[in-house]
Amino acid sequence: MEEFSKKFVVGSKDTAKEIGSGDLEVLGTPAVLAMIENTAKEYLHKELASEETSVGTLIEARHLRPSKVGAEIMVKVKVESQEKTKINFSFEAIDNEQIIATGIHQRAVILTDVFLDKLALPK
Repeated sequence: MEEFSKKFVVGSKDTAKEIGSGDLEVLGTPAVLAMIENTAKEYLHKELASEETSVGTLIEARHLRPSKVGAEIMVKVKVESQEKTKINFSFEAIDNEQIIATGIHQRAVILTDVFLDKLALPK
């Protein structure tokens, strides 16, 4: 199965204290999840037609270790399976050769215009 990785640097905006998910100046879980989703989205982007995009539909994660501001995080996603328009990934986030998060993520491939039309307010 295909694997894709992307690097991120933990910024002050990524801390649990800044996001509001905790009190400490360490990488917040919501920021880790955003890194994972972004990596999977970037992988799929090169596979999709111009009128398509992907949206996250499921994420199960274990955030195992803290990371400090300035740390370089490597996120690796691997396609495990595909069911019609849903792509299932496994992932690891790594800080200095230590696994800091693992889990699974699912994305659905959608037609951008159709998806946005569903959000239109009734007239």
